[in-house]
Amino acid sequence: MPEARAKGARLRERFAVTGLIVVDGRVAGVRGAGPDGPVDLHARVVVGADGRNSTVARLVKAPVLEDRGILARSLYGYWRGTAERGVRVVFRGRRGIFLWPTNGDLTVVSLVFPPEEAPAPGRTARDAFYMSSLREVPEVGQALASADLVSQPRSAAVRNARRHVHGPGWVLAGDAGHHKDPVSAQGISDAFADAAVLADALDAGLSGSLGLDEALAGYSATRDAQRLAAFAYTCQQAELRPFTAEFLDDLTRTAADERAVEAFVNTFVGCDAPSDAGWLGESH
Repeated sequence: MPEARAKGARLRERFAVTGLIVVDGRVAGVRGAGPDGPVDLHARVVVGADGRNSTVARLVKAPVLEDRGILARSLYGYWRGTAERGVRVVFRGRRGIFLWPTNGDLTVVSLVFPPEEAPAPGRTARDAFYMSSLREVPEVGQALASADLVSQPRSAAVRNARRHVHGPGWVLAGDAGHHKDPVSAQGISDAFADAAVLADALDAGLSGSLGLDEALAGYSATRDAQRLAAFAYTCQQAELRPFTAEFLDDLTRTAADERAVEAFVNTFVGCDAPSDAGWLGESH
């Protein structure tokens, strides 16, 4: 943020967008309110980078192009003292359990399951379902035998959907335009990739080297080309269906080739270089 401020950007904290300024059918800024009261902010382009519940997307009525719904639900908690040095992923039926090391010497342990297997309403039933599902898997139970759950289990569910991402004077980036189940771990990588492509498009459109609408359409086409295959793959994996024999054969061949393993992991987590994936530790 200091670099952006040095180039003239202004950060408004505790500011809520309440409406859009529209001139001759074109978005020309936002209306909002902050600590200093209501204000109108004028702009040639309004960028909605405000998450899957995007206010900008709602206000411009961005069309939903594809909606696959919620394909999986999850419960996750933070544990201290796990007997696991790296990442562990275990599948049992249509349930998946993921152990990921994180900061503060903690491990986040996620339980993913089909929506129809959701526990009864209420925190007690939810917590019991989480703990019993982990204990049912011997290798997970062993990894957590001497560990302590240091947070209340939390629930999550993500709708798999993508929107049309640009129009007269507005554009969407990141989850505001395209969000999918976290099973493929691509959310933040998608957001960074969107930012890079959109920055180039805005530079071209605002500098006059391209028409602004043409530049935003180019951004939309580029991000779709980058995302659609991953969107379909993520939706397929989120259903937690048994792996096909063909997939398992491909995985076996990949596992026998160190460079193929490296490429597979880097692609999965959105890394550009082998060194970027060093934090993963040992994968299982």
